[in-house]
Amino acid sequence: MAYTALNLGYLPAAGDKYSGVTDSSADWSAVPNNTTFFDKAVQKTYYKDDTGYVYPAGGGLGVGVDLYNHASSQWGATPVATVTLTNGESANGFTFFTEADKDPDGTTSYDEYLLHHSFTVTIVSGTFGDVLNVVIDGVNYSEPYDTDEFTTANNWVTTHFAALRALTPRLTPHALGSGADGRIRICTVFSNAAVLDGITASGTGTIAVTVGSEFNLANPAVSIADHIMIPKDLGKPYRDLRLHHTIRVNFGIVTSNQIAVCGLGLIRMQDDTLIGSEIKVARDPDVSGNQFVFETYTNSLTDPFVTGGFYFRLRNDSGTTIQISTDRVGILVQTTYQSPVSFTS
Repeated sequence: MAYTALNLGYLPAAGDKYSGVTDSSADWSAVPNNTTFFDKAVQKTYYKDDTGYVYPAGGGLGVGVDLYNHASSQWGATPVATVTLTNGESANGFTFFTEADKDPDGTTSYDEYLLHHSFTVTIVSGTFGDVLNVVIDGVNYSEPYDTDEFTTANNWVTTHFAALRALTPRLTPHALGSGADGRIRICTVFSNAAVLDGITASGTGTIAVTVGSEFNLANPAVSIADHIMIPKDLGKPYRDLRLHHTIRVNFGIVTSNQIAVCGLGLIRMQDDTLIGSEIKVARDPDVSGNQFVFETYTNSLTDPFVTGGFYFRLRNDSGTTIQISTDRVGILVQTTYQSPVSFTS
């Protein structure tokens, strides 16, 4: 029996009323929305609201069922050396970490976020009649050259998006640039990074292509952790809920008597656009440490945090060189759910 919309004599807790019965939490998906029901496995009464999420009807947690208001993921590391940013250069905050740098005290066991990597195919040149070939894990994904480099990159993503997203682990491609600037940024979770590192690209005719990491400045031939994604579309129980994110970012800048002002921004991975405005980061003579808190949200399955993810960019446009110090760096992402969520159903 999955769900029976009748009272069959299984008595609920005193004072509770219900209009149906389930055998266990595995049957909750069959319960209609806006329904109070009794679950025999835990002898508790629950309510399924109009969004499809289930809560204890009488207050408190059911036996064996955990409901959570929030989750968190945290990474922390100490750079082995200072990182120099000349005027005009930027640093991606996630590139300071690997999954080995995850802090267990700041990371919940039930819904931790994972670092993702990216690799970029850049179309340098081409002309009508040429064909772009991108080989991923032994499979050739091709696209005819059309109009300019960006149009060709965008067409390639449109053609192969569904196939790449259907892979396990999935790949997520994005087209960036405009006109002669045509780039295909291909992303995946850290455990699938070897597939990215093995990508090759070529073309017929006059097409010229380069392949490499945009964010691994030390070795572009190897992908590197550079963003995270909010996985609402991967069967998560909060897929239809609004999520509120509080994100703490901390790092140090080597002090100097020469004041310099940089910008710290939250950036969409799929198109490098800035979310909101940058926060001013000032180098001064006294204090190296900087800590900032971002407030943002994820609202739907088509939100850029779901479809592409995000990263933090420290942009040095100060007119002078700065150095990120060997002070400890960290990123803490805390997510508050619109309603309490169970990860056991």
